[in-house]
Amino acid sequence: MKKRITYLLLALSLLLTVPAAALSTPDTRQCQLSGLAAGPNATLIATDIYNKILWQISGGETAVPFAGAIPVEDLSGEPEGVYLDGPADKAFFMEPWAVVPFLDGYAVTDPGAHVVRYVAGGAVYTLAGSGAAGARTGTDRTSDFDRPTGLATGDDGTLYVADTGNGIIRAISTTGEVSDYLTGLTAPTGLCWHDGALYIAETGLNRICKAENGKLRVLAGSAVPAEDPGEYYGGYTDGPAEKALFDHPQGVAVGEDGAVYVADSNNMAVRVIREGRVDTLARARDDSNQLLMPRSLLLQNGTLYVADLYSGELLALNVSAGPVFRDVPGDAWYADAVDLAVKRGLTNGTGEDTFSPADPVTRAMFVTMLSRMHQLTDGSAVIGGKASFPDVPDGTWYTGPARWAAELGVVRGVNGNFLPDSSITREQLVTMFHRYAQTQGLDVSGSGDLSGFRDAEAVSSWAEEAMRWACGTGLVQGSGGLLDPGSSATRAQIVTVFLRFMDHFGI
Repeated sequence: MKKRITYLLLALSLLLTVPAAALSTPDTRQCQLSGLAAGPNATLIATDIYNKILWQISGGETAVPFAGAIPVEDLSGEPEGVYLDGPADKAFFMEPWAVVPFLDGYAVTDPGAHVVRYVAGGAVYTLAGSGAAGARTGTDRTSDFDRPTGLATGDDGTLYVADTGNGIIRAISTTGEVSDYLTGLTAPTGLCWHDGALYIAETGLNRICKAENGKLRVLAGSAVPAEDPGEYYGGYTDGPAEKALFDHPQGVAVGEDGAVYVADSNNMAVRVIREGRVDTLARARDDSNQLLMPRSLLLQNGTLYVADLYSGELLALNVSAGPVFRDVPGDAWYADAVDLAVKRGLTNGTGEDTFSPADPVTRAMFVTMLSRMHQLTDGSAVIGGKASFPDVPDGTWYTGPARWAAELGVVRGVNGNFLPDSSITREQLVTMFHRYAQTQGLDVSGSGDLSGFRDAEAVSSWAEEAMRWACGTGLVQGSGGLLDPGSSATRAQIVTVFLRFMDHFGI
């Protein structure tokens, strides 16, 4: 099976997968990539828990063994893990999980053997752990771990280890002393050190935390107790960090700007925590074998590499900068709204570097954006339905959103048709937002005064309640004393209203 390195375009959609070059192993064998680290000479080092070895990947294409020998296969056909130190090409791993630079080589967790290994000088050693599950501190082989997973290296060279089975973050000094750095966690896995702080994917509680000076702070996510003691439900919700939900995240990386990237493993997604908000960067298509279980992340020069466990794919996301549209001046009143709407996956450009802010918005465009916003509040929502319109055939980009919006009662047909290419007016826009808010149980009791607008009487009777609500909540502010209710809403206007709606309701 050939492996591919796949490049994903940042935040152009909630569902993006764009193929690129193939990753070729010596015999193009099946892989299960788990951990990633920067290797020598612009290469990557990846752990493979299926073949029980480490690969060195160059040029985004060619992978050669870096450490470990592939064991013989068991009865199922999978290479069987073995715990054996020795020369790099003859040593064996049980289950190489994570890898990071440490001292003059690389530290590797081996949870199947309950130890931390060390690769340096052409050999594999046991760095810490007795080989038996336990929680003793001490030095090198006198210490115990219980299925250690994630790794991070601090500025002073200290190695941090997610001792998953014990719910502890351990610290290994450069002289081999093992101590407890943080206790009382629930199944911590992915780790990242950045700017004096340790970032933790606390998988068991479905949240992302930051530890600084020994104090733990939750950045996003929350635990929802399940029926079984000690188990917690995951979820999928974008939006303000205090409302966001993850489903057993296993990887974390931090950018120079402080953005925290998350491998949200069970949601098959890569998410980002930025300025107190969680957004989805990429999520697998239903018909794709990519992002089946993203596990670890590595950020290098504006590219976020993603190791996916079950697909065996190595993926890459360009996170160096947001979209730049030549027709959206930086000082335009709608510039910030365009930038945020694209980053949140509500919409994308009309061309490689154009947004077309003055173009009218069609009914098909609106329901598609609305469905994407809805998925921010419920990532498991199915966008589709049985509503039938003769002008909404199967298989179009708007088929699911149109049928979903119709069944929800947000959009009503016109003489039995949906009219996907018809422009949406400003009063239709606020009416649909009003209907959507009602279907979601949101508070629409606020009402504004239209008498201050010179064209208030031009508002249709069926849109008056919604227009009063929109003005009262600040969704619509008018221009030059006019509401202009019958004019077509432009792309600049609609992204602005979407952002105001989301801010108003904390979405």
